[in-house]
Amino acid sequence: MVSYLPRKQRKMLYNAPKHRRLKMMKAHLSDDLFGRYGVRSFSIRKGDVVRVMRGKFKGHEGKVVKVNLKKMRVAVEGVTVRKVDNKAVQYWIHPSNLMLIKLDLSDPKRKEKIFKLAEEKRGVKPEELEAMVEEEKEEEMEVEEEESEEEEENEEEVNENE
Repeated sequence: MVSYLPRKQRKMLYNAPKHRRLKMMKAHLSDDLFGRYGVRSFSIRKGDVVRVMRGKFKGHEGKVVKVNLKKMRVAVEGVTVRKVDNKAVQYWIHPSNLMLIKLDLSDPKRKEKIFKLAEEKRGVKPEELEAMVEEEKEEEMEVEEEESEEEEENEEEVNENE
């Protein structure tokens, strides 16, 4: 029988093995990703892009830099605090306070897992999802090229003004 006593629940959480902790390190997916995959939450991994939903950094978006399974916390790029000696250190956030904006699908096993879940939940074929992911990558490349062109134009204007 499972106990509902808060002290036993906390003990279970603190003494959980690594494979269970990894499953507990989940965050909600954005509406766009939820519509695509049909999954409400997914495990956070280094390289994912997240948005902070709670706390003093609410609204901040950045890449996941580190995941600490022991403390059950996540470090996000750009989410730092100043120490007394003026050093910037990472601010660790609980995954329940984050929302996944973009998944890092460079790992084939993770990609296979999310595609399998999408097929079960939404009935979408993995080939269709693969095509969607490729289109998204192409759009990102185009946006990055446009941004780099704009930066070059701005640099040329600054050089002409000087």
